[in-house]
Amino acid sequence: MIFFEWKDEYELGLPHIDLQHTMIVNMINELYASLYTGDELITTDKVLAKLLEYVEEHFAAEELAMRESNYPEQKSHFAQHEGFRNTVNRLHGRHQTGERVAVHELTSFLKDWVKEHIAQDDKAFGIFIFQLSEEARKVFFRQNPTHPLAKQKHSK
Repeated sequence: MIFFEWKDEYELGLPHIDLQHTMIVNMINELYASLYTGDELITTDKVLAKLLEYVEEHFAAEELAMRESNYPEQKSHFAQHEGFRNTVNRLHGRHQTGERVAVHELTSFLKDWVKEHIAQDDKAFGIFIFQLSEEARKVFFRQNPTHPLAKQKHSK
C-alpha cells in the first residue's frame, strides 16, 4: 500500500545515497500499511530498529562523502543529522519503555525529513558533487577507491 511516493525531486543523482534514502519512504509506507493490518506496535518496533541502524550506516557514508569532498556546508549538515539521530534515539527509548509511539507521529517525522532534509539539504550536496569538474571527480575517486560512491560511474 503506497501512502508516500518517492519523487524524482528527492534524488541527489548519487545512486548509493538515493537508494538509502528510499529506505525511509519504504518505512513510511510500511508504517501506514500497519494501520490496516493491525500490526502497528510490531511494525513501529521494526521501523525504529531499522532507523537506529540507518542513522549509523547512512549518515556515516554520507558524512564521509561530505568530508572527503570538502563540502562547505558539512558542519550544519552534520548538526541536522545529529538532530535526526537524537529524535530517533528518543522515540526508540520511549517505545522501549512501553510508551506508545503513534504511527502518525513517526510517519509525519519521516515525511518531514524526506521533504525538508533530503529534498533540500541533501539535494544541495548532490548539486555540489556534480559541480566538481570532471577531472576533479576522476582524481578524487582514483585517490579514494574505497569511498562509498567510488563504485558508481562518474564519467560520461
